[in-house]
Amino acid sequence: MLFLRKPFLTIFVSLLIAVSSSGHAQINGTTSSASENTRNSKEQALDSFLIELSMRDNLSIEILREAFRDVKWQTVARQYMVPSGNAPPRKNWTTYRANVMNAIRLDAGKKFLQEHHQFLDQLEKESGVPSALIVGILGVETVYGRNMGNFPVRDVLATFAFDYPPSPNQASRSAMFKEQLSDHILNCIATVNKSSVDASQLKICLMQEGSFAGAMGMPQFMPTSIRKYAQDGDGNGQIDLRKSPQDAMQSIARFLIGHGWKSGEPIYLPIATDLQNSPIVKDLADGDPIPKRTLGELRSKGVISKWPVGLTEQSPALIVDLPSITKNGGDAVEYLVGLSNFEVITQYNRSFFYAMSVTEFGQAVIQNGYQLPSKNTKQEKPPSTSNGRRDRKQ
Repeated sequence: MLFLRKPFLTIFVSLLIAVSSSGHAQINGTTSSASENTRNSKEQALDSFLIELSMRDNLSIEILREAFRDVKWQTVARQYMVPSGNAPPRKNWTTYRANVMNAIRLDAGKKFLQEHHQFLDQLEKESGVPSALIVGILGVETVYGRNMGNFPVRDVLATFAFDYPPSPNQASRSAMFKEQLSDHILNCIATVNKSSVDASQLKICLMQEGSFAGAMGMPQFMPTSIRKYAQDGDGNGQIDLRKSPQDAMQSIARFLIGHGWKSGEPIYLPIATDLQNSPIVKDLADGDPIPKRTLGELRSKGVISKWPVGLTEQSPALIVDLPSITKNGGDAVEYLVGLSNFEVITQYNRSFFYAMSVTEFGQAVIQNGYQLPSKNTKQEKPPSTSNGRRDRKQ
């Protein structure tokens, strides 16, 4: 049974953790080698985490331990998360945008729109989130479910929770991944029969494949986002972000609304060409997606002169910088004014490149329109672009 009665359990918590720390309740055995000591230290930390989770949520520690018995620490994922100490590559918006706007992805977007335009239209009416943005996010994230990752989510979350690579933010990132691991376990428990779940059922869910950071499904939600924002869009009484496009679309809209999406407001405003090299604009571009300026302030500095109806002088704003590398190896930067909805998109992924790419890609698909295929037209299956790696940081 997954759930336990609580009487007397609090009396034994300290004893259980102490036993785990001494090695008698570890998930795997100990050895005397240095590498084994390191591994056992991680496994002791994981076991203590499982004990605490079992106490907090009244779960069976035996079932949790069995579900994590063969955890494998993900060295490749660690390398992706914190690359080697070499200097990071120069950012190049031109290349990034071209990679997003490739023919395979655009064709997949067109076919997705053909199939789901009615649902998207209704969702936009109900939520205020533009169809173009939802189409853009699904296209950039996974090419509409083709590239959902091939890392075992249980193992990557455990790796980053208890073996996060050395970095200035190691402690905070480790704590964040512990929360993600906890929510992943609870999400999986919620999908099975709570009265009769066993370790094998739990493990199947825990071991589903995702990105190297543990993001899952067509929209690449982390476990905490699944817990907060995942929603049944197709009305079948279940939430399946891997196989149900309607669930994925509905959940993306709920995520954006939950982070403050403002219906009817634009995402960004252009900055005139003759101001692109203005020192004022450059000074205002601090790389932070949190708006610190207002449209009124930007107008007083000569950055913009007007804005659409519905926005005011007090509307939050920021300067977005999109650096590129010219053909001769020089630097070029495109600037624009990001608005509140731009900042909302960066809650999905903190990259300016990401926010602009999902915006522009979705607009390109919508502008291309959908053409319902003839009954006599044979539909070719688009080639797969799966590469098993998704880096949510640029």
